[in-house]
Amino acid sequence: MVIEQRTTPSQHGASPHALHRSRPHWGYLSRSVSRYGVVSSTLVIYSPDAPAPERRRAELSRGYGVFAFGGGLLVWIGCAAAGIAPLAALVAIAAVTVPVGIALARGTRAVRRTAATVTACCSGLRVDGEDRDAQRRLDALADSIQGASAAYRAGALDREGFERVWRAVYTHAA
Repeated sequence: MVIEQRTTPSQHGASPHALHRSRPHWGYLSRSVSRYGVVSSTLVIYSPDAPAPERRRAELSRGYGVFAFGGGLLVWIGCAAAGIAPLAALVAIAAVTVPVGIALARGTRAVRRTAATVTACCSGLRVDGEDRDAQRRLDALADSIQGASAAYRAGALDREGFERVWRAVYTHAA
């Protein structure tokens, strides 16, 4: 059996700038599940009043640890292959990565302090309780901001509309 899907272009096409819209840097949603079934969620929403370059640096700072570790490991392996002493390679890597990490942390301090953070931790095995209500609240806020972000990038929502949703979610989260 062959299933074929065809799409036709909409007569109400998106604005010409919609295809070039970058992802708005509103914050992030993080979820993890432990091996015992505990679901931990964190929603961080940057202040809509924070400058865009500072919000981008905050997102860069959030992923810097993983990047520094992976890049440092690759450089260390390369140094070992080149015959450089492991301790000297480690000192050189630390001399580069630590100051950059400190600079990123200091430069994003204001954005991180004004960010609204919502956390929820509940059992994935038990379906009721006060913890589940906190998870539902977090999910509703996350769905609102992520939906608005997707609509903005698709051209279905203008910048002002997205900012209104962002401010509302930020206010409810704070």
